[in-house]
Amino acid sequence: MVKHTGGDGIGRGLRCGVALLGLAALTACSPTERFHGYVPGEAVLSSLSLGEDRASVVEKIGQPTTTGALGENTFYYVRSVFRHYGFLAPEEVSRDVVAISFTPAGGVSNIETFDLSDGRIVPLTRRVTEDTVADGTFLRQLAGAAGNFDPSALINDE
Repeated sequence: MVKHTGGDGIGRGLRCGVALLGLAALTACSPTERFHGYVPGEAVLSSLSLGEDRASVVEKIGQPTTTGALGENTFYYVRSVFRHYGFLAPEEVSRDVVAISFTPAGGVSNIETFDLSDGRIVPLTRRVTEDTVADGTFLRQLAGAAGNFDPSALINDE
């Protein structure tokens, strides 16, 4: 008769643990995608006609993601897809933009579509005004200004 000591159970548990750890690592490295925004489909866009007013565009398509920076002469519908790999920073893999322009009278004048390849990188610069104060402490500024006081500036000789 063979006596079972239970040593085999530890090896089996260790193998299961390693297998689960490997599965968790593979799952963590698989890409996940996030979808942001809304872009109307071709069928909906083809139902729009030139000269159609803003209210009917919103009724057919829905509210725009944003409007033009200088007023409401353009509606923008934007959809982006971001892909994540584990702990790495997300990467934008797809962007679709539909721009619907309006005439000053309020009718549709143009419908354009753009994708990620049409985008441009806009460098942002930070312009800072130079500080002319050599020493920024309040007490030093106050002491330095004490000799620059002209009492005659307070007297009105009109």
